[in-house]
Amino acid sequence: MLLMAALGLMSIFSCASSGTLTGGAKDVAPPVMDTLRSSVGRQINFRPRELSFYFDEFVEVKDAIRQVLVSPPLTYIPRVQHRGKKVTFAFDEKEVLRENATYSINFGEAIVDYHEGNKLQNFVFVFATGPFIDSLSIRGRVTDSKTGEGEGEMVILLFDNLADSAIYKEKPFYFAKPLKTGEFSFSNIKNDTFRIIAIRDENLNYRYDPGVEKLAFRDSLIILDAAFNAEVQLLSSLPSPKPGIQAANSRTYGKINLLCTSPPDISTTYSLSESEIKSYREITGDSINIYYDTPRDSFFLYIMGDTIKVKPKGKNDLIRKNPLKRNFTAGTVPVLPGDSLVTAFNFPLSGVPQKGFYISDTIGVLEDVRLSLSEDHKKLVARYDWIPGETYQLNIDSGALTSIYGQVNDSIGQAFTILTADKTSGLNLTVKDLDTTMTYIVNILRNNVRIAGDVVTGRDSLHVLLKGLVPDKYDVEVIRDGNGNGKWDPANYETKTQPEQYKFFKGDRLRENRDTDMILSLKAVAQPANEPKNPLRGLQQNKGKQ
Repeated sequence: MLLMAALGLMSIFSCASSGTLTGGAKDVAPPVMDTLRSSVGRQINFRPRELSFYFDEFVEVKDAIRQVLVSPPLTYIPRVQHRGKKVTFAFDEKEVLRENATYSINFGEAIVDYHEGNKLQNFVFVFATGPFIDSLSIRGRVTDSKTGEGEGEMVILLFDNLADSAIYKEKPFYFAKPLKTGEFSFSNIKNDTFRIIAIRDENLNYRYDPGVEKLAFRDSLIILDAAFNAEVQLLSSLPSPKPGIQAANSRTYGKINLLCTSPPDISTTYSLSESEIKSYREITGDSINIYYDTPRDSFFLYIMGDTIKVKPKGKNDLIRKNPLKRNFTAGTVPVLPGDSLVTAFNFPLSGVPQKGFYISDTIGVLEDVRLSLSEDHKKLVARYDWIPGETYQLNIDSGALTSIYGQVNDSIGQAFTILTADKTSGLNLTVKDLDTTMTYIVNILRNNVRIAGDVVTGRDSLHVLLKGLVPDKYDVEVIRDGNGNGKWDPANYETKTQPEQYKFFKGDRLRENRDTDMILSLKAVAQPANEPKNPLRGLQQNKGKQ
């Protein structure tokens, strides 16, 4: 009997376990607060030391330092903790709450359920230390002045101290975190006059740190009363700091890397304490590289008002670990008839090759190829009267080139073709809806390098036809040059100048043997932009940079 009962139970469990067990639908709902057990909001004459909030499931608090914002700001960091289904917010014991103030505690996205991480959005706890709760509000949006994208990582600050210096020295009276779209709002604000700014608060001190943080501000003050209903629009940019050297690195022999506070100008000059040391300058992005070779154990570099002591070490290691190499280019390179052939290397060259350098066509090796080096000595430039439609072969023998440190090259080969007119493209560009009272800079870009540009003044449109282009993608940037300095300028808080209008238009690839129309309007939506390199002025093609 017992044996049969056991067999029967096994049969039942066997049947019950057949198939695949599946759970219910995934939990996507955020935690729900139990209002009966939690601290009561919107109380007046209220001076709490600790607040408690209970939820319908286990929760945790994440990144409270960044997510939990209190307005008006506190002097001391509050304690935000979780345990089970409970979250507590405790003021520091030394914190003194302001008289007759309405406090808002915005938890941002800090409270999430324990198992799925669903975020509780827009949970704000409000109370007043005085006899009433302030009820005014402000709404708006902060966007990047170049891309037009919302600035969800910035913090919006309201100052009741209207002094210009307050944004550097004091915490604001109110602050808010925008949505990812850049939209923001303030609620429960007092009747007062405010200055509003937005910052990318890198160090979480709720003060503006010039030169390192993006900034947006409103030109005029906000006089807030019941009739105020304007939507505040803020444009962000990284204001240009005073030109200078932010950091210097000379640990690698033969190279001094200088990180600048802003993109350096091509006219930047320098000198070395020892005049016999040969050196070459390279500008790339926000950096200047100075390449040198010397037997000396130390020397000084003088640049942009700074003096930098250099102690060269490790030349043998540099040569052993880093051979001289060409910056690789795959496939056949297209070259326009009037262009130069440019071959770039990882280190400066000591000079042009005296032998072992050949360019051949179908008949044989070319005569009278003219060779030179770029300013930084890292590019070998070959000039010749190329024949359209011809394919040439570049060959550089092993050891024909020497770097300034003594490395030599391995053999190099590269085919390149000179484009015929029917293999080139044309761009028929029209930019319209310009303000006739303003000056504009229009630049045509290929791979973020300007290949042509023009300055437009007193006209409502620009028409340009460029012929003989390499079939490729060409973008256009349009800058409203308010101060006439020939470049885009970010905001300047000291002069209350907004960032100059900037629009970037992404182009499609041009087709061979055809003029492609590109009609742009300044009323169109801007696209994300990259910082172009190598500025050129005037409507001229960029020769030798294919």
